[in-house]
Amino acid sequence: MKNKTSKKIKDFLKKNQILLKSLFTITLFFFNSIFEFIPALIFNIDYHKISNKTQILLSFYDYIILLVILYFLYRKDIKKYLKDLKKNFIKIIDKGFSYWTIGLIIMMISNFIIMKFIPMATPNNEIEVQKIIKTLPIISFISIGIMGPIIEEFTFRKTFYDLIKNKDVYVLVSGIVFGTLHVLFSYTSYWDFLYVIPYSALGICLAMMYKKTDNLFTSILMHIFHNSILTIISIMSLGL
Repeated sequence: MKNKTSKKIKDFLKKNQILLKSLFTITLFFFNSIFEFIPALIFNIDYHKISNKTQILLSFYDYIILLVILYFLYRKDIKKYLKDLKKNFIKIIDKGFSYWTIGLIIMMISNFIIMKFIPMATPNNEIEVQKIIKTLPIISFISIGIMGPIIEEFTFRKTFYDLIKNKDVYVLVSGIVFGTLHVLFSYTSYWDFLYVIPYSALGICLAMMYKKTDNLFTSILMHIFHNSILTIISIMSLGL
């Protein structure tokens, strides 16, 4: 009886491996702050009196743990992507830059229209990012420019790609969810949701990169490039 039950469990896990892995990755993304409890307990950190600097360092620690977990979850896929990237580097980068340029243009135009004609809408996510960069610029560059994009690409591109069979639907869902979540946790009025448009534009273009090249490193590299450039510009503008 135990052997039959064990076999059924193994068969279920094997059959639903992609589904379970994707759902686990998405869950980790939304609840990664749970890892903060470990250093909080070790160093006796009081969350009621936590400083911005400490919070950023704890988030940085979260990112490290999450990246390690993602590596072990997707190490076979990562090796496949790296092998393909080495073989088709020019083709992959060219495709990536093409879609990134489209996304950037749409972002710039939509941001300009929103700021010009709907001043009551506030880009709170960008304001929060600026605060983080000002507090710890080097750590911010690593987390926002490099670590964040890798985590987000596995969460919003890899998992959605594996879960959604219709790849056109995947592109839209992946991009819109990506854009919405960049506003959802920082909005102060419903007007702020207009900024879902520029974020979703970038998300859709990143999803298209993955769809067209079948290599997650296309969107990862372009996402890192995008975030790194913006972070460097922010650091320079703040005089840090």
